[in-house]
Amino acid sequence: MPIGRRRFTVSSLALVLASALSGCSTAGTTPVDTAGLPGVWTGSGGGRVEFHADGRFSMKGIPTESIGFAFSEPPDEDRVAGSGTWERVPDEDQVQLMIDAGGSFADAAQVAVLMVAEDGPPQVLFFSTNVDKPYGYEIRRNS
Repeated sequence: MPIGRRRFTVSSLALVLASALSGCSTAGTTPVDTAGLPGVWTGSGGGRVEFHADGRFSMKGIPTESIGFAFSEPPDEDRVAGSGTWERVPDEDQVQLMIDAGGSFADAAQVAVLMVAEDGPPQVLFFSTNVDKPYGYEIRRNS
């Protein structure tokens, strides 16, 4: 093997190993494009989130485990529905969904976090519920 090719291979291997050992991931490191957010986004199994330009949203068919129930027990349902307001978190690469009481939610204390799974256009977003996982339930904007 020529020396130049061996050097490239060793350098490439070192970069891959460094990335793997550091546990770095690009998921969630790109800001959510809030200008492109209004519209209907869908996920597998019939999940649907509709974002409005006025900062409101509605969702249905979202897997229950996609919502981090921090202040109450999750409903005894496989999928949830609800509505509320959305906003981009200043200095963060995420959008928070502040969920109103109603639908599948007994109280208004729940917050869901959306981050970028794949940069676009169009972006693919995911519900982030666990810092130990790269990402959760994905939604894509309908054309």
